[in-house]
Amino acid sequence: MTRKVTIKQIADKAGVSVATVDRVINKRAPVKSDTSELVLSAAAELGWRASTPINLSHNILTEQERVHCGFLIQRNVSPFLVEELKRLTKTSLSLSATFSIEIIEDLDPKNVANKIREFSQRVDALAITAIDHPYVSEAIDNVSENNVPVVALLSDITSPNLAGYIGTDNRKRGRTSAWAMHHFCGKEGKIGVLIGSHRYVSQEDREISFRSYFREKAPSFTVLESIVCLDDADLAYRATLRLLKEHADLVGVFSAGGGSSGIIRAFSEHCGDKASTQGETYQNKPFYVSPELTPETRNGLIGGAIDMVISADFAQIAQTAAKMLISRKRDPRYTPKQFVILPFSVYTSENI
Repeated sequence: MTRKVTIKQIADKAGVSVATVDRVINKRAPVKSDTSELVLSAAAELGWRASTPINLSHNILTEQERVHCGFLIQRNVSPFLVEELKRLTKTSLSLSATFSIEIIEDLDPKNVANKIREFSQRVDALAITAIDHPYVSEAIDNVSENNVPVVALLSDITSPNLAGYIGTDNRKRGRTSAWAMHHFCGKEGKIGVLIGSHRYVSQEDREISFRSYFREKAPSFTVLESIVCLDDADLAYRATLRLLKEHADLVGVFSAGGGSSGIIRAFSEHCGDKASTQGETYQNKPFYVSPELTPETRNGLIGGAIDMVISADFAQIAQTAAKMLISRKRDPRYTPKQFVILPFSVYTSENI
């Protein structure tokens, strides 16, 4: 008599998701040959035989009631998003899904692509933050072939097999930043622009629309060539310090990406007056707009180093992402890429 084996046992032994085992055992959808062999080998070692797929049906239904959602977040993304994702386990969504979160420390496109493939073997659906690169798109295509839907968070990706995108209208964020700088700089002059990478679609959209506003409505300002800082605080610090030293008429700094703590440090060294009885004050500091609310930018707003933050609502991003992953996984039929554009918030020192 064939020993009763659960689908969860096979998945754990093979190191794949429950959904992958279901696809192999019940032939619900095509799976790569090496993955299929891995599953069948693990099942055989546990005592399951291919002639008795019906013995697993009850366990498959039980396990599939909860979708295993994976979140692959690049290390330079706001810690606020990671915290909100962790909170999902304490919400009603936990009745429909389980959640795994991993941080990508290495930002090399090849390594990110390999991590996408590896992580997808352990989850039913996957949400990622990543640059738009051919290696990343190819990995998304590979994962989608194995019926693991992939959703992009915060920054879109051009892979034709991407299941969805959740973020804000980054063109509006760029133009809103430019509008604020135009009206509050106090005088005309030069504006520095820092960007993490032009391969982040979100950051590129913010930069393009920021420049577009000044070309259209405030051409007397000079928007300088963008400086790539890889969302790294030290690179952003050196870039900002160079801008401050080389351009006496610098009236504004716009950051389309990360590295805010480095920008704040440069302002403190070059423009700060720590001898003030009211705490640090700033002399002739450029008007600074930052794109994300983080612990550093919140403190920067309070202290006066940052004038405005235009940020996504990370709680809303996390909740929407979980719901989209669950719905895309439970309805495997082909549907077009889903776009969910969420509102952004404008913060000053008076409303945080």
